[in-house]
Amino acid sequence: MSNDIPSEEPGATPKALRVLESLTEHSRVSDLSTATGLPKSTVHRLLKVLVEMGFVGTDGAGNYRVGSRAVRLANRVIDRFDLTTQAEPALSRLLHETGCTVHFALRTGGELFYTHKKEPDKPYRMSSRVGMSLPWHSSSIGKAVMAAMPVEELETLLDTLHLEARTPYTLTTREALTAQLEQARHTGYAVDDGENEDGIRCVGAAVRDHTATVMGGVSISTLSLEHSMQDLVLLAPTVTRAATIVSGSLGYPA
Repeated sequence: MSNDIPSEEPGATPKALRVLESLTEHSRVSDLSTATGLPKSTVHRLLKVLVEMGFVGTDGAGNYRVGSRAVRLANRVIDRFDLTTQAEPALSRLLHETGCTVHFALRTGGELFYTHKKEPDKPYRMSSRVGMSLPWHSSSIGKAVMAAMPVEELETLLDTLHLEARTPYTLTTREALTAQLEQARHTGYAVDDGENEDGIRCVGAAVRDHTATVMGGVSISTLSLEHSMQDLVLLAPTVTRAATIVSGSLGYPA
């Protein structure tokens, strides 16, 4: 089957773009139909093509999300807007001040992707890589971003999450996750104590843009053998300061 948007349908490309744009806020065909003003049959047909092209992903249960191809394209656009230059000083300073691996992740629709990674001069390397998606419920950035979301938006996201046990320490119930998010909301940072990858500890804080929208987060990661959780908590203010600086560089008022 061809991966071209059906050209015989008048305005098919603009309609497909409307659907793709609406995926940043909606995941179901019915909601996308309402948001775009398009018939459900049209939305479904366009989604099928966009899935084949890689611009849209699906869980097979009727939920759709922005796909990896669209994310890669978005990352190129972000680079064109010089986000790297804007975030670079704060990320470099965070690396220098903590001696830990530094990550910066951006939120695209219902997913988070690493866009920056800085590593200290140590004999080990974290398995993460730029372009990799990260789970919401078991990563410090994911939890920090969720904690900073408006309540309604958070509840909608939680309804879509599968709380997979990635390690024996992963929070796999909504109640436990919600309790930790409440704590993160109070402290301004979230922790990952071996929940995403056994033997790795992280602290993350959310980043906002000029519209006050939570658009991603900053984190530091280290080996559990190298830093206790108490050590990382002591470094948390350094992480939140870096997130504040990055937010300021994106136009969010201090």
